[in-house]
Amino acid sequence: MNDKNKIIKQTFQKVFDDLEVVLGWKQGFDSLHMTPAFIRKASDLDQLVFNPQCVQNLSGYLFSTLKAADPEKQGKIGICVKGCDSRSLTALIQEGLVERDRVYIVGIPCKGVVDVKKLRNLKPSLTEISGITIEADEVVIEADGKTERFPIADVLAHKCLQCRYPNPLIYDALIGEPVTARVAQDAARPAVEQLDALSLEARRNFWLTEMDRCIRCYACRNACPMCVCQDSCIAETRSPKWLSQRSDISEKFLFHMIRTVHLAGRCTECGECMRVCPVDIPVTLLMEKMNCIVKELFDYEAGIDPESKPPLQTYDSSKTGI
Repeated sequence: MNDKNKIIKQTFQKVFDDLEVVLGWKQGFDSLHMTPAFIRKASDLDQLVFNPQCVQNLSGYLFSTLKAADPEKQGKIGICVKGCDSRSLTALIQEGLVERDRVYIVGIPCKGVVDVKKLRNLKPSLTEISGITIEADEVVIEADGKTERFPIADVLAHKCLQCRYPNPLIYDALIGEPVTARVAQDAARPAVEQLDALSLEARRNFWLTEMDRCIRCYACRNACPMCVCQDSCIAETRSPKWLSQRSDISEKFLFHMIRTVHLAGRCTECGECMRVCPVDIPVTLLMEKMNCIVKELFDYEAGIDPESKPPLQTYDSSKTGI
């Protein structure tokens, strides 16, 4: 167990009696993957790990975990968060979906996480990985008894290459030293700028082509920490009936446009939607564009300040002239 993993374990040990469950990461089914861990026994805290393979945003499990918790106990949920994850958690608190005093937050500064698909495409022969670290502009991988180095642009997740908040913004305990953001907070988003440079028709064709590959599995919705209304989602509700089960482009496009608007001023760009898409649609790019619009109109970013109110939640139906 490395030093950081030991400190995470020791931190939760101190408060474990007050917690119903700890959400962290543990070794997955092979050496490449980590997986979410739901720790309910103190003896299992040894399973917790943190490394660049801990890609999942655990905030996505928080709402349902709290909902399923024993209402009599009102115990706390312990959770590990990276910088981007902490924004999702903050947004859940902002919307009243999570009570701040029901969570014990262990924040972990993050240099980035690997995109497993990129890594597999780059080096399909990698099998027994014993360690991955990030050093300056390189990802260093120990595997099969060898050390290999890759440029971060080739291996890190899309969200990490333009991460402006690598340090948790909200926490009860911080593990490790803060790290320097890879880009400035007001830095442009290159992928959005590249699309914006296209003509309106070209942009429309780009998205129609991408959306036509959608298989409507709703993995993007299911992985999103802010999509908490799944039981009454417009994709499946029949009263009112917004969408049919037809698999044509108009239905697919409408689903993604409604979801994008639903997340306006709420998306924290954690990238989970794009990570889990089985056909690699760049869903996050839609959210980034929407966030640029929200920033321009309202000077607002989601998940930064737990005390602020998202601008699109200030709608008052009693006002006239809207």
